[in-house]
Amino acid sequence: MRIDLDGFDLFSLFLIGSIFGLLFVLSGCAPETDLTRQGRAPAADVSAPGPAGGVLVDPMAGAADVPVNLAAVVIRFPAPITLPAEALHVCAGGPAAVPVEAPEASACDGGVCFRAALGAPLPAAASCRVELGAGAVDGDGQAVPAGLIGLFGTAAAADDTPPVLTGVAVEVAGPCIGVRFSTDEPATGSIVLAADGVESVVPAGAGLTDFDVAVPTSLLPPSVAATVTVRAVDRAGNPVESAPLALTTPPAIPPLVITEVLANPAGPEPAQEYVEVRNLGDADLSLEGLVIQDSRGADTLPAGTLVAGAYGLVVTSAYDPQGGADPPPRPRTALFRVDGRIGADGLSNGGEAVRLVQGDTVVSSYGGWVDVSSSAWAGHSVHRLVETACDRADAWSRTPLPPTPGAPAP
Repeated sequence: MRIDLDGFDLFSLFLIGSIFGLLFVLSGCAPETDLTRQGRAPAADVSAPGPAGGVLVDPMAGAADVPVNLAAVVIRFPAPITLPAEALHVCAGGPAAVPVEAPEASACDGGVCFRAALGAPLPAAASCRVELGAGAVDGDGQAVPAGLIGLFGTAAAADDTPPVLTGVAVEVAGPCIGVRFSTDEPATGSIVLAADGVESVVPAGAGLTDFDVAVPTSLLPPSVAATVTVRAVDRAGNPVESAPLALTTPPAIPPLVITEVLANPAGPEPAQEYVEVRNLGDADLSLEGLVIQDSRGADTLPAGTLVAGAYGLVVTSAYDPQGGADPPPRPRTALFRVDGRIGADGLSNGGEAVRLVQGDTVVSSYGGWVDVSSSAWAGHSVHRLVETACDRADAWSRTPLPPTPGAPAP
């Protein structure tokens, strides 16, 4: 484009220049005037998983004020991998990478956790990168690509003060012991159970300030005096331990667990409702004398045997295994029939607690955590996804799933 400037006065020239300047800015071509941004790398997405799905657990990705005397880093992968020390780089890209010891693997929520102790202090007041280098191998023997796992910020000084424990509480709930406690800073917790010379140490989580753990009472002898002690270690390795809390372990209970609840069958209610149970033991189990309860009533189970490892169904007297609207039980699944309704009025679709009781002791329970009253959930059941887990909401499916009577969860 050619512009003839003949005949234009100074005001016209100023106006034309202003218009062109505005167009230049609106087009995204304005010159960089914020000199503080020169040479700065873009911020990393601290929430994105790294190679092989690895994420920082402790310190969490994006954490700030991590003490320079950090004892270890904890990384979680969704599936097992082989992780040698030389494949893990801490504070990579800084003045000097911090040496790490051979990572120790253990099961944790969501996969496998690796704890790698650090062999030197972290740089003070710095951004510290945790990266996966060459040498890691996945479960198929394939090399895991290198890349950033996460980063965190360090404090200006060391942390030499142990964490403070508060709110320590212990409660026997059915076949488990519930333990709760809090710390005033992120810590790794553990629970020590002791009775009759038997001691068990159970991990309680890493990088947390609030701990809520259920521990199977089967770790201790039945009907004996026991103690529970809570331990916590902060990121710098400073330990703290509670005084032992006394309790009496519950009586021995059969290895029977509620594994599935169908409260809203596609077929007629309450006739086609059922509660699935499984014998987790290695010997056949008599169900005589056991009671199934809902929130308003109870039924005594009929005499019958559930073989080792097998599933059985507690059903109504009118239950039709070949009803057609709902899937039939797996062949040879034992049926334990009660009266026309399970409990007082059948199982509530709105979410109702169901308990299996022996005398005064709860053998297994489902807390009614999922509402299945929607018509979209007709013919769907709620499953215990971890059959050996304690009676807590996190052991069960969060939404209804297709029923699998007499078989494992889908």
